[in-house]
Amino acid sequence: MNKKIKMLIAVSTVLIAVAFLFIQGFRASGGVGEYLTIEEALSAAQDKRDRFIQLEAVVVSSSVKYDSARPLLTFDLTDDKNVISVEYADAKPDNFDSGYPVIVEGRFGEDNKFKADKVLVKCPSKYEEEIKS
Repeated sequence: MNKKIKMLIAVSTVLIAVAFLFIQGFRASGGVGEYLTIEEALSAAQDKRDRFIQLEAVVVSSSVKYDSARPLLTFDLTDDKNVISVEYADAKPDNFDSGYPVIVEGRFGEDNKFKADKVLVKCPSKYEEEIKS
């Protein structure tokens, strides 16, 4: 074999190995979670306990409690019909406030509370403009 073919085989092997490791890491971390409504999440909480899921809903007014010493953020989400309790063991995100839409990513715990690994706050100014219209 000439040098070019050997180099091509070596580079291909390395790229395949890197791609394999990337895919395995993505799967192990939960990857992109299954997107569910609150109603779907509540009806399937037992079945979804070990699965990584995403929920989008509005933070319920007066449900937000934050303990900065731990840190632990607890709040409820609603879709106007259903409510789900969320625990987030990290710092309170910037712009986090009741009444704004958020996306939470995580899993259900043994107590059927949603244990969020990530809380994403949607841009408040965008929704303030929609409310005014």
